Amino acid sequence: MDAPRTPADPAFRADVLAGLSAPIPAVPARWLYDRRGSELFEQITELPEYYPTRTERALLEAHAGDVARITGKGDAVIEFGSGSSTKTPILLRAVEPSAYVPIDISGAFLRDSAAALQEQFPGLPIYPVEGDFTKPIALPQEVAKVGKLGFFPGSTIGNLVARTALDLLRAM
Repeated sequence: MDAPRTPADPAFRADVLAGLSAPIPAVPARWLYDRRGSELFEQITELPEYYPTRTERALLEAHAGDVARITGKGDAVIEFGSGSSTKTPILLRAVEPSAYVPIDISGAFLRDSAAALQEQFPGLPIYPVEGDFTKPIALPQEVAKVGKLGFFPGSTIGNLVARTALDLLRAM
């Protein structure tokens, strides 16, 4: 006997139909990032074949000091698609922010990552925001009056189809 079918989320259905009908078929990555999807992605980043995370980490280690010199210290760091935030400590140590705002679509994973980061930086205010950063998101009031430094690693933008990525970057 088949299990009863539940109707698909209308937004999911629309995204799948539009994505698979596009000239370059794709399903938006946001539908893959629940807790388990986020855990699987973290495992993928540890594979020898997956170079973006290692490359980004190496670039941050080499240039975080340059970023700090250019941007100054004390801004709130806003990270789009923060995931596990494993590379983030390199930047946070360099720029000495007033706060950190990780934004991610996977709420439970986001909260766990923010809690782990809070242990590394006990004096840093961390305000996790669950949401889809490809749409407007309200930042916490606590960072409203401070400068902001956007952190948008390349592996995150790689989850987007080219047109969406370009539109998002223009909007930012």
